[in-house]
Amino acid sequence: MIRRILPAATLALAAALAGCSSGSEPAAEPSATTAAPTSAAPTTPGPISDEPTIRQICNHVADLGSAPNFHAAPNLEAGQRAARITDPSIANAGEKLMRAAGGASAAPGPASNVELAQAQIDVAQACADKYGDGPW
Repeated sequence: MIRRILPAATLALAAALAGCSSGSEPAAEPSATTAAPTSAAPTTPGPISDEPTIRQICNHVADLGSAPNFHAAPNLEAGQRAARITDPSIANAGEKLMRAAGGASAAPGPASNVELAQAQIDVAQACADKYGDGPW
């Protein structure tokens, strides 16, 4: 995960530094002909009901459970996707994973890792109940 974050952080730092000046140069004025940026209204993702996507989410959560370290962010993302699944048992387990990931983000440590692991197991069990033994 560090390998993916480090290049992005380096690029962000370089972009921030590129915007700095020595103070002797005036800041560029925005062009009057340049259109103002438009912000798209945030869209709320809809429910997930297609079987291939559900199976992919199930496998992703299982992969997170097999990882040697617990990271809150990918678990939160996986929990959010699982919570949108139309199958109530997987959706409920996804909500538990979201809560556990939020707790792990706020207070990382062994107790939050246990909660994350249990929530991952709950999602995997709901997937197994629906599709049988994995991989799904």
